[in-house]
Amino acid sequence: MNIILKIIAAVLLPFGCLAGEGYIIKGKIAGIQSGYAAIHEGGRPWQPGGTYPRVRIENGAFTLTGKVAHPAILLLKISTKTFQIILENTEYSIACDFKELAPQQLKGSTLNDQFRECIGSGTNQLGYAAQHADQPVAPILVHFYAREYSEIKKGYDALSQANKDSWHGRALAEKLAVFHSTQAGSIMPDFNMTSPEGKNFSVRNMAGKIVVLDFWASWCGPCRSYVPAMRELYQQYQPKGVEFVAASFDEEEEKWRTAIRETGMEWTQGLIHGGFSAGSPVKKMLHITSIPHVIVVGKDGKIAAWLDAFAKQQLPDILAKLTQ
Repeated sequence: MNIILKIIAAVLLPFGCLAGEGYIIKGKIAGIQSGYAAIHEGGRPWQPGGTYPRVRIENGAFTLTGKVAHPAILLLKISTKTFQIILENTEYSIACDFKELAPQQLKGSTLNDQFRECIGSGTNQLGYAAQHADQPVAPILVHFYAREYSEIKKGYDALSQANKDSWHGRALAEKLAVFHSTQAGSIMPDFNMTSPEGKNFSVRNMAGKIVVLDFWASWCGPCRSYVPAMRELYQQYQPKGVEFVAASFDEEEEKWRTAIRETGMEWTQGLIHGGFSAGSPVKKMLHITSIPHVIVVGKDGKIAAWLDAFAKQQLPDILAKLTQ
């Protein structure tokens, strides 16, 4: 009998390990004959990179499989409905009528259950994380939703030690360390760029000037939409000695040059070495997780302002004060 049990266990072992090696989302949605089910990024650059799956729905059934490097808040799209989930390497199931399809129908993940509890609590995500600092979902919420240094520090400090030791907890600690090096008053780290004429230059080449570094890329729609606002500031403050630099994270030089011509930016252009990939040294050094992003450097070579896409509206007031 023991031998038979061992044989059965050996046969079943690969299937039992499958969920631990990756994720499986099994769906059976009545009312859908065809369409697609897919995983999409949920809007934050720290999420695991790579291509997420898209599968055909047949007679209401689908199976999505893959693997994430760490739990992440992503988007699950089933036919025409999309909602946020926490995706981890485990087995999920979702079975209901399409009319009743909603996030709470997804079963199988403790993290996702905690996420749904947070969304339904009526408390904002950071408040929920502070109140449930010992739950595994807490560091994920802080990492995904906290943007300002004060929010990140408050959220991190409240975490249990186990959550500080998690992947997201360690990422928050690293983010705090980088924030210290990029906060106002810190010496601006130097890095090299290449001009459209092929000449190398750096921020230190502009020492003694107020410098506005506008980080962008040709493929970034919001960056290109921001050009008219930057042009107004350039026309207002360039005569007062402010240097404007469009620092591009493009990896394809020809697309960068084409975008410069299309947008007609008349201020200094520079191509950053290393692009916007996960291993980009400039992106990591300056704690730039998304673009457009603006850094203002004072005449003393220190950072005067570090403005992500949500804070760049502060730029006119900052330049007004610096040029008084």
